[in-house]
Amino acid sequence: MTWGNVRDAWDNEHVTAAAAAGAAQLPVAAVVAFVLSLDDDSYGTAGYGGAFGLVCVALLLPLLLPVLGLVHACVQTVPGLALGRAVARRVRRGPEWAWTLAGQLVPGAGWGIVFAAFGGPFAGVTLWAAASGVLPALAVAYWEGRPGRGLARAPRRRIWFRSGLASVGLCVALVGASFVATVTGVIREYEPPQLGVEQVAGVWRHEDGGKAVLRLRADGRVDLAPSPYEDSTTGDTVDCETTGTWTIDVDVDARRPVVAIETDGCDGRETWTIGGTEDDPELFVVLGDVDAPEVEILVKD
Repeated sequence: MTWGNVRDAWDNEHVTAAAAAGAAQLPVAAVVAFVLSLDDDSYGTAGYGGAFGLVCVALLLPLLLPVLGLVHACVQTVPGLALGRAVARRVRRGPEWAWTLAGQLVPGAGWGIVFAAFGGPFAGVTLWAAASGVLPALAVAYWEGRPGRGLARAPRRRIWFRSGLASVGLCVALVGASFVATVTGVIREYEPPQLGVEQVAGVWRHEDGGKAVLRLRADGRVDLAPSPYEDSTTGDTVDCETTGTWTIDVDVDARRPVVAIETDGCDGRETWTIGGTEDDPELFVVLGDVDAPEVEILVKD
């Protein structure tokens, strides 16, 4: 094995090809994620800051994508490429490009360890990181394998141009396909469940398994857990534990069913929006700044 051949993976040409493909796949991945999220509940936050966010993305994307592609190439694709080549040229079995794809698991596992150290999932991060290096590694193999030319003779502008063109074409095709699928009903946008009193009645607690927040009784009465409340008369903050009544209502603006609670004291009235599915219903409320909302979600025992 000659380590000089392995070090070639870090040549400018290889890094350029990996960075261009890595940048090109990001918009495609974003479109795929958007399509897959069409049947997910946005919890009423989809429109917050949307126009401003789109303007920022449109202005920054041409500058940001090459940087992200270069970073991805240096921390994921090229290290896996170099390791795969080292193994391929030692064992001398199977095509080299297959080993470079398998090599993506090593830096992917490194990112999995980093996320696991902070409480994240190891296996999921490892597989996603390794998968993100597959297309760039194949792109490097493609540019290297062109008959009579190879990667060294491919102008950088051509590599970036073709990668960008492929990205735009795939994004347009995915958007068109998702539009057709939505119109024909193959993909259905999320619709909140229409629940009856019997389905809503019960104990509701935080989704992380925390304390019970609401006890909705079938007779229309409700028990609320203690919560901080500022007395308008004295200005003191006290824990308000109260009871009241509840009904299923409709938020006209959001066109969603809600649980409207009228309390006997303290806050007076609060509203929880119904979400989730019929089998796994949820109640949620959007809190905080409209530009950075926090969603509090309750699940039923």
